[in-house]
Amino acid sequence: MVASCGNNAAQKAEQELQDSTVFADSSNDAIADSTARVDATIAFITDFYNSEKFENEEFLKAHCSAEVLKKLADDYEYEGGGLASWDFRSGYQDGPSDRHEIISVESLNDNWYLYTFYDMGNKGSHKIRVIQKDEDFVIDGIQ
Repeated sequence: MVASCGNNAAQKAEQELQDSTVFADSSNDAIADSTARVDATIAFITDFYNSEKFENEEFLKAHCSAEVLKKLADDYEYEGGGLASWDFRSGYQDGPSDRHEIISVESLNDNWYLYTFYDMGNKGSHKIRVIQKDEDFVIDGIQ
Protein backbone atom coordinates (compact mmCIF):
# COMPACT_ATOMS: atom_id res chain seq x y z
CA MET A 1 0.00 0.00 0.00
CA VAL A 2 2.82 2.39 0.78
CA ALA A 3 4.36 1.75 -2.63
CA SER A 4 1.13 2.61 -4.41
CA CYS A 5 0.73 5.84 -2.42
CA GLY A 6 4.25 6.83 -3.33
CA ASN A 7 3.54 5.91 -6.93
CA ASN A 8 0.35 8.01 -6.92
CA ALA A 9 2.26 10.98 -5.49
CA ALA A 10 4.91 10.59 -8.18
CA GLN A 11 2.24 10.30 -10.89
CA LYS A 12 0.44 13.37 -9.52
CA ALA A 13 3.68 15.37 -9.51
CA GLU A 14 4.45 14.26 -13.07
CA GLN A 15 0.92 15.21 -14.22
CA GLU A 16 1.22 18.65 -12.57
CA LEU A 17 4.54 19.17 -14.35
CA GLN A 18 2.98 18.19 -17.69
CA ASP A 19 -0.02 20.44 -17.07
CA SER A 20 2.19 23.41 -16.22
CA THR A 21 4.34 22.76 -19.31
CA VAL A 22 1.26 22.66 -21.55
CA PHE A 23 -0.02 25.88 -19.94
CA ALA A 24 3.37 27.55 -20.40
CA ASP A 25 3.55 26.42 -24.04
CA SER A 26 0.03 27.71 -24.76
CA SER A 27 0.84 30.97 -22.93
CA ASN A 28 4.00 31.37 -25.01
CA ASP A 29 2.00 30.69 -28.19
CA ALA A 30 -0.57 33.31 -27.15
CA ILE A 31 2.19 35.84 -26.45
CA ALA A 32 3.82 35.09 -29.81
CA ASP A 33 0.46 35.46 -31.59
CA SER A 34 -0.22 38.71 -29.75
CA THR A 35 3.25 40.07 -30.57
CA ALA A 36 2.85 39.12 -34.24
CA ARG A 37 -0.59 40.79 -34.34
CA VAL A 38 0.79 43.99 -32.75
CA ASP A 39 3.75 44.01 -35.16
CA ALA A 40 1.43 43.54 -38.16
CA THR A 41 -0.88 46.31 -36.92
CA ILE A 42 2.07 48.67 -36.44
CA ALA A 43 3.20 47.87 -40.00
CA PHE A 44 -0.35 48.60 -41.25
CA ILE A 45 -0.48 51.98 -39.45
CA THR A 46 3.01 52.90 -40.66
CA ASP A 47 2.17 52.06 -44.27
CA PHE A 48 -1.24 53.76 -43.98
CA TYR A 49 0.37 57.03 -42.92
CA ASN A 50 3.64 56.94 -44.88
CA SER A 51 1.84 56.00 -48.10
CA GLU A 52 -0.87 58.61 -47.44
CA LYS A 53 -3.63 56.02 -47.82
CA PHE A 54 -5.84 58.30 -45.72
CA GLU A 55 -6.17 60.40 -48.91
CA ASN A 56 -7.77 57.48 -50.77
CA GLU A 57 -11.54 57.36 -50.16
CA GLU A 58 -11.85 53.83 -51.53
CA PHE A 59 -9.16 52.63 -49.14
CA LEU A 60 -10.89 54.37 -46.23
CA LYS A 61 -14.25 52.86 -47.14
CA ALA A 62 -12.65 49.41 -47.24
CA HIS A 63 -10.62 49.81 -44.04
CA CYS A 64 -12.72 51.96 -41.68
CA SER A 65 -15.65 50.98 -39.52
CA ALA A 66 -19.05 52.59 -40.10
CA GLU A 67 -18.50 54.76 -37.01
CA VAL A 68 -15.16 56.08 -38.24
CA LEU A 69 -16.55 56.75 -41.72
CA LYS A 70 -19.43 58.69 -40.12
CA LYS A 71 -16.95 60.75 -38.08
CA LEU A 72 -14.86 61.48 -41.18
CA ALA A 73 -17.99 62.47 -43.12
CA ASP A 74 -19.26 64.66 -40.24
CA ASP A 75 -15.86 66.37 -39.96
CA TYR A 76 -15.79 67.17 -43.69
CA GLU A 77 -16.34 70.94 -43.93
CA TYR A 78 -16.97 71.46 -47.63
CA GLU A 79 -20.00 71.20 -49.89
CA GLY A 80 -20.52 68.06 -51.90
CA GLY A 81 -19.57 65.66 -49.15
CA GLY A 82 -16.42 63.71 -48.62
CA LEU A 83 -14.22 62.32 -45.90
CA ALA A 84 -12.04 64.45 -43.63
CA SER A 85 -8.72 62.77 -44.36
CA TRP A 86 -7.03 65.50 -42.32
CA ASP A 87 -8.34 63.81 -39.16
CA PHE A 88 -5.34 61.49 -39.55
CA ARG A 89 -2.88 64.40 -39.91
CA SER A 90 -1.57 67.30 -37.82
CA GLY A 91 -4.18 69.84 -38.84
CA TYR A 92 -1.60 72.29 -40.24
CA GLN A 93 -2.14 73.63 -43.76
CA ASP A 94 1.56 74.31 -44.32
CA GLY A 95 4.82 73.30 -42.77
CA PRO A 96 8.52 74.00 -42.73
CA SER A 97 9.36 71.04 -45.01
CA ASP A 98 7.99 68.20 -47.10
CA ARG A 99 8.80 65.67 -44.39
CA HIS A 100 5.87 63.28 -44.03
CA GLU A 101 6.51 60.07 -42.11
CA ILE A 102 5.82 58.02 -39.03
CA ILE A 103 8.17 58.66 -36.12
CA SER A 104 6.80 55.89 -33.90
CA VAL A 105 3.78 53.70 -33.26
CA GLU A 106 3.10 52.55 -29.71
CA SER A 107 0.67 49.80 -28.76
CA LEU A 108 -1.63 50.92 -25.95
CA ASN A 109 -4.50 48.69 -24.81
CA ASP A 110 -7.74 47.38 -26.30
CA ASN A 111 -6.34 47.64 -29.87
CA TRP A 112 -5.50 51.35 -29.47
CA TYR A 113 -2.22 52.68 -30.84
CA LEU A 114 -0.54 56.05 -30.50
CA TYR A 115 1.16 57.09 -33.70
CA THR A 116 3.54 60.04 -33.78
CA PHE A 117 4.46 61.53 -37.12
CA TYR A 118 5.80 64.38 -39.19
CA ASP A 119 3.26 66.15 -41.38
CA MET A 120 4.95 68.68 -43.68
CA GLY A 121 7.67 68.89 -41.02
CA ASN A 122 5.15 69.51 -38.23
CA LYS A 123 5.17 66.93 -35.47
CA GLY A 124 1.80 65.47 -34.52
CA SER A 125 0.17 62.43 -32.96
CA HIS A 126 -3.16 60.63 -32.85
CA LYS A 127 -4.63 57.63 -31.17
CA ILE A 128 -6.12 55.10 -33.54
CA ARG A 129 -7.94 51.87 -32.82
CA VAL A 130 -7.24 49.10 -35.31
CA ILE A 131 -8.90 45.69 -35.24
CA GLN A 132 -8.29 42.72 -37.46
CA LYS A 133 -11.16 41.09 -39.32
CA ASP A 134 -10.05 37.96 -41.10
CA GLU A 135 -6.92 39.08 -42.97
CA ASP A 136 -7.91 42.76 -43.17
CA PHE A 137 -7.24 45.59 -40.75
CA VAL A 138 -10.10 47.95 -39.88
CA ILE A 139 -9.70 51.39 -38.33
CA ASP A 140 -12.32 51.30 -35.60
CA GLY A 141 -11.60 54.55 -33.77
CA ILE A 142 -9.59 57.75 -33.97
CA GLN A 143 -8.85 60.40 -31.36
